[in-house]
Amino acid sequence: MGEYWKIILPVLMLTAATACDDGKIYDDLASDAGSEGAATVMFSGDVTGIDTWTGDYAVVVAGFSDSDYAEVSKPVSGTGLEMGGITGDITAIELCVINRLRKRVATFASTEAVKGSDGHIHFDVGKVNAGMYDAIQTAVFDAACVQCHGGSNHSAAQLNLTSLESYAGLVNAASVKSSDKMRVAPGDPSASVLWLALATGLSERWAYHHHTIITNTTSVDLVKNWIGGGAKK
Repeated sequence: MGEYWKIILPVLMLTAATACDDGKIYDDLASDAGSEGAATVMFSGDVTGIDTWTGDYAVVVAGFSDSDYAEVSKPVSGTGLEMGGITGDITAIELCVINRLRKRVATFASTEAVKGSDGHIHFDVGKVNAGMYDAIQTAVFDAACVQCHGGSNHSAAQLNLTSLESYAGLVNAASVKSSDKMRVAPGDPSASVLWLALATGLSERWAYHHHTIITNTTSVDLVKNWIGGGAKK
């Protein structure tokens, strides 16, 4: 091998390794793609709670067609943004959270991908709390838990998971079913009864086997990552 390649190959290998591990959860090239005839979303809104999410997720404005994976997306960082690349196959525009695979995790607001008189798609969401815990409340507790935990004036295991009660009843609260553990131990999913009940056979002998109630691994991973990130409200 010539002297030139002995010098340049290590540099090329180092550059490639850095590019593959830059910490971004999706490619910039796909986040605002340009296409002839594509529309632009004009987004506005007061979005809070963005800083409560762990690095596995991003709060974005995204375009979807017929799957749970964003065709185009752009991170939300202020009160407004413009996002191009809305092609004809995109039918819905959402203020949502996506994971590292660009899969939809939770949706906070949505609109049809219909152009206005000026040729743009206008998407105003008003004031939205897009916090990580609020997403869990909607996607997990409200969807699958409150029927037994507080929704009918009954709180199984003395745990109320309705929106005004759930956080205080979970975080740093001792479990009734597993007295040696907390329901949620911030920073430690493996010591948290909430995650153990959803992801393992811990609740197999309870009134309900919770591992079978929520079979969506995206939601279970969301709970695990929230606890691991410190269980912020």
